[in-house]
Amino acid sequence: MNVRGKEIGRDQSYILRNLSRGFKVIWRDPTSRFAFIYLSVLLVLAVVGQEITPYSYDRVFYATEGGVLRSEPPSVAHPLGTTASGRDVLSRLIYGVQPTVVTGFVGGAIIIGIGMTVGVLAGYIGGWVEALLMRITDFAYSVPTIPFAIVLVSFLEVGFFASIIVIGLILWRGNARVLRSQVIQIKERPFILAAKASGASRIRIIIKHILPNIAPMAALFFALGVGYAILVNAGLAFIGVSSPFIPSWGVMIRNAYQSGTMVQAPWWSLPPGILISLTVMSAFMIGRQLEDGDDDERSVTGAGP
Repeated sequence: MNVRGKEIGRDQSYILRNLSRGFKVIWRDPTSRFAFIYLSVLLVLAVVGQEITPYSYDRVFYATEGGVLRSEPPSVAHPLGTTASGRDVLSRLIYGVQPTVVTGFVGGAIIIGIGMTVGVLAGYIGGWVEALLMRITDFAYSVPTIPFAIVLVSFLEVGFFASIIVIGLILWRGNARVLRSQVIQIKERPFILAAKASGASRIRIIIKHILPNIAPMAALFFALGVGYAILVNAGLAFIGVSSPFIPSWGVMIRNAYQSGTMVQAPWWSLPPGILISLTVMSAFMIGRQLEDGDDDERSVTGAGP
C-alpha cells in the first residue's frame, strides 16, 4: 500500500512538473504568450460570457419611430452595430465564444484521441494490427472532408454536437500516421528494450514510456485539431450544415452573407472572421511552441524518457 502511494505521488509530481515546464515554455516566447492570454480570455468568456453580454443574443431592437434597427453602424448603445435583423452584434459575438470553444476542445480531443490510439497501437504492436489500422487510415485519407461531413451530418441530423463528432471522425487520419512513425522509432530505444527485458507489460510500457515521449507531438496535433475543428465547423455552418439556432461565429458569417450586407456592414461580418483566425493561429502557436520547447530541452540535456 505504501509502495502504491509512492508511485501515485511520483506520477502526480511528474504531471505537475511537466505542466509547469509547459507553462514556462509558452511564457518565454512573446507570440505564444499573447496566444495563451488570448485563449485564456476566450475560456473565461466561454464560462461567463453569456451572463455578461450587453443584451440577449436574439433580442430585436427597434427605432423610436417603430422600425427595426437593421444593419445599424457602431454606436454607444451597440459598439459593433446591429445585424440585418436588428440584433446586437457584440452580444452575439460574445455568446458565440462558448460554442466555438466547445467545438475546438471537443473536436480536438476526438481528433487526437482517435489518431493517437491508432498511431500508438499500430506503431508499437505492429504485425496484422498495424496493417489493419493503416489500411483504415488510408481509407480515411481517401474521403473528402466537407462532402463526407455533409453526408454524415445528414444521417445524424443537423445539430451542434453532431457536426463536432463528424469533424473528429474525419480529421484524425494525419496525426495517426505521424505518431505511428514516432512510436516505431521510440520502441527501439534502449530504455524501452530494458523495460521489456524487466518484464514490463505492453500497457505499462505504453503509459510509462511511449506516451510521455510522444506528448510534445501530441500537444501539437491537439492544437492543430482545435484549429481544424473550428475552421471546418465554421465552414459547415456557412453552407448551412450545422445548427442555425446557435449563434456561433460561423453562423454569424453565414447570416451576414445571406443578408447581402457583408460589404455594406463590415462591423457584422469582419469580427467573427477575425476572431476565428486569431483563435486558430493562437492554438497553433501554443502547440508549436510546446513542441519546439521540448525539442530544445532534449537537445540540451540529452534526455530520454
